[in-house]
Amino acid sequence: AKYIWLIIVVAFVGGFLLVQTSGLLGRTAVTPTTAVATVNGTEILYNQYVQAYQNELQNVQQRSGRSLTQDEVRRIENDKFDEMVTDILLQQEYDRRGIVVTDEEIKQYAQFAPPPWIMQAPDLQTEGKFDIQKYNRYLTSPYAKQSGLLAALENYYRQEIPRRKLAEQVTSGIYVTDAELWRAWQDQHDSAQASFV
Repeated sequence: AKYIWLIIVVAFVGGFLLVQTSGLLGRTAVTPTTAVATVNGTEILYNQYVQAYQNELQNVQQRSGRSLTQDEVRRIENDKFDEMVTDILLQQEYDRRGIVVTDEEIKQYAQFAPPPWIMQAPDLQTEGKFDIQKYNRYLTSPYAKQSGLLAALENYYRQEIPRRKLAEQVTSGIYVTDAELWRAWQDQHDSAQASFV
């Protein structure tokens, strides 16, 4: 009986390991080029996903100055995955509608419509308000290129301008009546106070 149990245990463990490592259950080893998702034929690769959420984890930890809980890590992983899927869907819609961004548009936006994180920079403030002249001087200075600001602005506008163009195309045929606008304003601003003795 002792030998029979030994044979059964060895066969069970050996069979289990064979099934797990052979891929017979449909599971294969995860490699950097393994697709974690496919969105309308476009794959999100494992290494792209891991790099994206690890960068976000580091940014959040640096801003908060503490280590994150498992729930926070899981939320960041899910948010980053959702963001990657949304970016792919938006890019496919841009391609379908023929939305492109030219270098000239990026220059105009960079000069006249700075992003919020630039407008809040303390170095570009005058008496507590954003100073567009300081910003334009900073853009033309050699330090802007050396610090990577120009590259960061280009990346920002390559994502932001197509979103604005898409929003304009989608909402161009929408008409809101004065009554609807008045009702929306009342819903947001009307208030009542009640007091009792």
